[in-house]
Amino acid sequence: MPFGSLARWQRQTSAIASGLFGDRLESRRNPLAVALCVLEGGRELDVQNPQPEQMAETLCVSIHGLMELETVWQIPDSGGSSYGQRLSSRLPGGAADLSLRYNTGLPIYRNGLALSALLERLVAAWPIPVTRLILLGHSMGGLLIRSACHYARAEARRWTEVLSDCVYLGSPHDGSWLARGAHSVATLLGDLPRDYLQVVGEVVDLRSEGIRNLSRGEVLAGEPDSPLLPYVNHYVVCGLLSRSRQHPVNALFGDALVQESSAQGQHRAGWQLAGVATFPGINHLRLAHHAKVAEQLEAWLV
Repeated sequence: MPFGSLARWQRQTSAIASGLFGDRLESRRNPLAVALCVLEGGRELDVQNPQPEQMAETLCVSIHGLMELETVWQIPDSGGSSYGQRLSSRLPGGAADLSLRYNTGLPIYRNGLALSALLERLVAAWPIPVTRLILLGHSMGGLLIRSACHYARAEARRWTEVLSDCVYLGSPHDGSWLARGAHSVATLLGDLPRDYLQVVGEVVDLRSEGIRNLSRGEVLAGEPDSPLLPYVNHYVVCGLLSRSRQHPVNALFGDALVQESSAQGQHRAGWQLAGVATFPGINHLRLAHHAKVAEQLEAWLV
């Protein structure tokens, strides 16, 4: 059955299952494994022969995070608009508001390779010449952007020639404290002598390769980390749980899943960011669909 014809709860269940066990689901050809595709308005496009509703020279591709779907970008009380739609209405000549759907349980480097190849085909086959490409990544989606850029440069992909902006919204560049915690719990329980505790540890350790990558912000296949793609504007958006900037909960948990320092990649060498914005009181999930964040994106990108 086509993914788009499933009920909403079925699609969300598939996204959660893919996030937790997506690598295993794919290896077993399980239909719950989410397939990589690019969409416009919820409709899947043929990247070899795209027939978009919005014919524009600018493409804005929004990439969701772990266990999410493209619906995460819908801003509440806005008639279903998204960051891409708002940018399209404000950019000269408009923009094609596209989104990526992918199996978040796969290793990030595999999704990065696949995304790079997909963008190469999409840009080459677009009905009119593409002059600008904007990539928006929420959480894991931001790591996926970094991975795709690395492999595009290594493979001399031409889509990077039109890439102008990369925006990372709540992306754990230095790892997620929650993912690191899952790794620590699994290790601790596995080392305990009681058999039943070891079993619990093994269950926790069943998490997908995608989740494991989040613990350290890994985007490559065992290669040295590469700097951000030069000649491209890179922007970071951070969230914080408390509206009080100095509240200790912000230092401990950041936006609930990603600490501010990790979202900014402070442990990454040689990073040059074109802009950083932090929003106290906006948690991790809401970073993908908040009116204040939309306004910031427009200030940067329009």
